Amino acid sequence: MAETIQRNGLWHLTLAYHDLIDQGGIPEEDLEYGLTNLTYKKRKVVISNIYNEHLVVSLEGEDDEGTKNLMNAFSKVVEYQPFCKYNLKLKRKNISLPTYEWDKIDSEGRFRELKEKKNIEGLVRF
Repeated sequence: MAETIQRNGLWHLTLAYHDLIDQGGIPEEDLEYGLTNLTYKKRKVVISNIYNEHLVVSLEGEDDEGTKNLMNAFSKVVEYQPFCKYNLKLKRKNISLPTYEWDKIDSEGRFRELKEKKNIEGLVRF
């Protein structure tokens, strides 16, 4: 299966929430949604998605087993694997967010772009 996309092309948070539970296998008690983001095991999750082209997911906290479980669930839902991961530095909060990207269109070009960005650390290509 794939993301449950609205007719206007959006993957609303409520749809992402249900897809991650129903298709991705995330236990319902581990996932919540609000107006602007999902929460996975009390950690904020930020999603940017263009259906069948590109997905970016950032998560508060460390890049740990929980992060891997969530990213695997996203991969099951979108039906393709991430091409890279990195830490996204947030200047105002002086923190870094583990971030994964999926790209069906031009992952090579996107990786070159990411290498030039100053707010990214630990960029790894899969």
